[in-house]
Amino acid sequence: MKKEFLQSKTNAYFSVQSITDFRKDIDKSPGQKWFSILVLSDVNGEIDIDDTRLELNEPQAVFITPGQHVYIPDNNHMDGYVISFNKEFYCIEFHDADVSCQGLLFVNNFTLVHFELDEQQLTIYLNSVKEMIHEIESEASLHDEMLKNILKNLLIRSNRLFRARISTGNVDDTNIDFVRKFSDLVEKNFKENKQVESYAGMLNIASATLTKKLQKYGIDSPSKIIKARVITEAKRLLLYTDKSIKEIASFLGFDDQFYFSRLFTKETGLSPKEYKKNLNKM
Repeated sequence: MKKEFLQSKTNAYFSVQSITDFRKDIDKSPGQKWFSILVLSDVNGEIDIDDTRLELNEPQAVFITPGQHVYIPDNNHMDGYVISFNKEFYCIEFHDADVSCQGLLFVNNFTLVHFELDEQQLTIYLNSVKEMIHEIESEASLHDEMLKNILKNLLIRSNRLFRARISTGNVDDTNIDFVRKFSDLVEKNFKENKQVESYAGMLNIASATLTKKLQKYGIDSPSKIIKARVITEAKRLLLYTDKSIKEIASFLGFDDQFYFSRLFTKETGLSPKEYKKNLNKM
């Protein structure tokens, strides 16, 4: 099952599909084109997102960002739906930052965003999916606006659940917003800028303050976050493109190919050439 909404004038795209069809799609093209929410109503198995493996055995909501590579082994049991959309359909240019495609749910360089859904929460998510399907199928006027409203409500709910998961217990915990802002800055600048001091300057704070704010949530140091984002992108390019190591180094903002190779080897234990060779054997 796959239901799609496409507005040719703006290139806005929105879809709801079954996990079964989603698995077929990612087999053809593992790199994600859309922002996606996996609503897993029945799950017992694993999902690989980039080089991180999630082992799931309870109903879940999982959030995927364009560019991430998803793999679900054939022998894993999963039921549910996948909601997908692009920035032309719903994004920060037109919506509140915290519940947009630039919010903490989708731009998160610290952890893969997923959380369990209890029985009541799962029912709400599934009802939202059913309402989306109904709107796509209907001939009612302004059904694209209705779809955006349903999606926004679901993102608000998801944002609250994820915030509760990472909250330190303070009701007015504005530091979570700070975490989101730093993550967004890394996502936008990691190719051109890899210095902690620069990010601290963008946030108008000292480097030490940046480190302390991240430590409050058990997050790695800013330098590790920046390096990890660079290495993740390097792995994607090595695995899913034909770019040479020199081209990848240049794409990621390194003037010296050999410096890039040394950094990659230090962070992964394999040289870029060895990494690509080993993955091609799998």
